[in-house]
Amino acid sequence: MDVPLEQLAAVSEAVGRAEEAVADEAWTSARTALDDVDRLLEDLREVYRELGAKERTTLGAIAGPLRARRDAAAARVPKPRAVTDGAPVEDPEQEADPETGAPPVPPVS
Repeated sequence: MDVPLEQLAAVSEAVGRAEEAVADEAWTSARTALDDVDRLLEDLREVYRELGAKERTTLGAIAGPLRARRDAAAARVPKPRAVTDGAPVEDPEQEADPETGAPPVPPVS
């Protein structure tokens, strides 16, 4: 079996997309590209098990720097944040409940 150059090229392309997204501070795109890199690297791990010693050495020499670039890009992506506290906001334009005529009750968070 030969070294899977097409798969390595796909990893390189995905790492490049992640690096560009990080440079543009497009965090969602960067996370998506990093997920693609992770999936592609996992596919390469499966192929690695089937390779001979010489091919493994070659694959490792090429994939190692790609993994390092991936890790450097991932380190620059901020962790996603979620709003944990929020007060209900009353909308003055919201209509009253047609059945009771009372103003609507804000949802409980």
